[in-house]
Amino acid sequence: MKRLLFGTRGYNWFEILVVAVLTLMVSLSVVMTLLHAAVELYHVGIAGPAEFSHTTFINVFGAFMTVLIALEFNHTVLPEISSGTAVVKVRAVLLVSLLALARKVVLVDYKEVEYTAMIGLAVLILAVTGAYWVVQKVEPGVRSN
Repeated sequence: MKRLLFGTRGYNWFEILVVAVLTLMVSLSVVMTLLHAAVELYHVGIAGPAEFSHTTFINVFGAFMTVLIALEFNHTVLPEISSGTAVVKVRAVLLVSLLALARKVVLVDYKEVEYTAMIGLAVLILAVTGAYWVVQKVEPGVRSN
């Protein structure tokens, strides 16, 4: 059976347009998050070291990690979509997911979060890590150690 939509030249142009718009939107969110991080850091600098609390650290470091995740998404996932291959590299998406989960682990307030949420986070990390391991073993062209 012939592919009617996804193999056409028109759909390929549509996909390129969507990736370009996504890249622009992610880049804009990176700039906005970077400005937010700069404002958070400025407030910390004005308040002085005596006012530097755990909550302040979480706000500043969380903003930095968000910028890094958005940059990694823009650098890894979007070029894979526009590379002309039929499938987005699952490995790249899983790596960005692991980075986002690592951000959550670093920024979680262990005094406020219930243990069931922590168990859920641990299960998510194990699931994404397991998926990454399976994809790495199966993906052609990737050397396994």
